[in-house]
Amino acid sequence: MRKVAIFDIDGTLIKVSSERQFFKYLIAEKIVTTKDILRVVKVSLYRILNLNNLQVRKNKHYLKGKKVDVIVKAAKTFFNEKLSPLISPKALEEIRCLKEKGYMIILLSGTLIPFVECFKDYCKADVGIGTHLESENGTLTGEMQGTYAYNNGKADIVKKLAKEYNIDLSNSYSYANQYIDVKFMRLTGFPVAVNASPLLRLYARKNNWCMATF
Repeated sequence: MRKVAIFDIDGTLIKVSSERQFFKYLIAEKIVTTKDILRVVKVSLYRILNLNNLQVRKNKHYLKGKKVDVIVKAAKTFFNEKLSPLISPKALEEIRCLKEKGYMIILLSGTLIPFVECFKDYCKADVGIGTHLESENGTLTGEMQGTYAYNNGKADIVKKLAKEYNIDLSNSYSYANQYIDVKFMRLTGFPVAVNASPLLRLYARKNNWCMATF
């Protein structure tokens, strides 16, 4: 059976939200307009009033109507110019050491898949899983496709990966920074709380998990 090391991205490999920073970049580059922003606010308010916080997080309507190739190109440029310098050298060294020991490296994040692919290539990871955006005829709809890698979704994805790749989770590592990630981290034998939020730090201490700062 395979051994893996599963890494979250935002807050773990980097200390910022990749998608939030990308949103600001798209505004600065005038790819996202005031009209797009108002649409996001409208959809989010509707979902908040319906008490569905997860649906608010899944709101990608700032990208509605944008061409897939334009957004992918912008994401790659933004990664190369702004995000790659933010990747923790400690995280890269951890990944390198784990690969030398025979671990398969998986990046698992709720951020957009173009970013995950960039991180995967830069970090020399084996698998990258992120948020896939729905498109029709090369144009984004503002909706998502597939399982959202957030909260229970991450745990579901890890279970699916374990079957797909014949993974021994009891001999595998997981790295993340938020308490919400506990659900997938505790599936592995060696969870590591990285740059841990206060709640995750408390949980990690209570359960004798390793902690690290990247």
